[in-house]
Amino acid sequence: MKQISKISVSLFLALIIAVSAAFSSFGASAQTFLTDAQATVLTASDFQDTGTKAYDRFGRILADMKNDGMPTPDSMLVGGDYTKLLFDNAIPGISQIRMHLTEVYPEADADSVVCIQGNHDNMISAFTKTGYYDMGAYNLYVINEDDFPWKQGDRAGAEDKIKNIGADLKKCLDSLIANQDHRPFIAMTHLPLHHTSRNSYGDNRYAAYIFEPLNKAGETLDIVFLFGHQHSGTYDDYIGGAVNFLKCGDTIKVPSLQKRGEDGFTQETLNFTYLNCGYIGYTNNSDSDTSTSALTLGALQICDDSLHFVKYSENGLFRTWDVERKTTSEPKERTSNPEMVDRAKWERQNSFFMKLFEFYLMLVKLFSFSR
Repeated sequence: MKQISKISVSLFLALIIAVSAAFSSFGASAQTFLTDAQATVLTASDFQDTGTKAYDRFGRILADMKNDGMPTPDSMLVGGDYTKLLFDNAIPGISQIRMHLTEVYPEADADSVVCIQGNHDNMISAFTKTGYYDMGAYNLYVINEDDFPWKQGDRAGAEDKIKNIGADLKKCLDSLIANQDHRPFIAMTHLPLHHTSRNSYGDNRYAAYIFEPLNKAGETLDIVFLFGHQHSGTYDDYIGGAVNFLKCGDTIKVPSLQKRGEDGFTQETLNFTYLNCGYIGYTNNSDSDTSTSALTLGALQICDDSLHFVKYSENGLFRTWDVERKTTSEPKERTSNPEMVDRAKWERQNSFFMKLFEFYLMLVKLFSFSR
């Protein structure tokens, strides 16, 4: 009788442990994405695919995020470099991003995908114009690669162009502060602001013109800076690699306006959050790199008192970070999506280039079957 009693107690305890573990797992999964967010924003960059592999990866990761409780994204920010196909034409890539988003989230608005130009992209009608946009729950400032180009140190007129963008960015930030608009401010360019070995040939030599107004306004506003371009490796190894995250109080090396090279930087203290969008296509890590090389899709959830960052890879949840808000703010209703360079032209180009792209994929399949 005592033995039966002991067995019963053991079974009961085992049941309690199993139920506790189940609830614990459910709680961890539920906390990955917050249910009380004012907005959920997807981020990604550098698909750089000649076919569909990177875009299919994007769709799979997005489906996993949905299964883990991510609500319908209010918008998606894409930081450039879509494809090397069709003379660096990004139209097929942008079409695939919009398609996968609405396949996984049928209620999502394809026009809420904000795409900017990278250094591998010719300027096309679908890119959002450089400048400021009211996104309802947050303010957005995007800068295309034409306006903040790579290899700046070797381009005539690049410094004046970037200086003008920095002045406009400062004017925008000053206006928001003066009007006490304390909604989070997201700035996105293809190029980063930190110093790397690429600075030896002036890749982002004039980044200080962008960094300075952001860092000054970051004393008051909740600012997030998103970038792409690097693909990790030795370029980003010292700040985390393909999945990096710097917050207020961390130090950052900003390229010097006076000097190029290995020691051509000034060390600054960040007043804003700094991370890449999430590389989807590839990373250039070598065996000697110590940082992560994971391909990830990012999400940012804006809440009353915090900013919640999430990164997912094909293996599921990769990492989360939380940043306490400096101020609270009420979201506004977004009445329109960011403006394309030329919507009518985009519709015509998309129709033509997607037929061409489908023909290309058909040829690839035929060639692979015949081998």
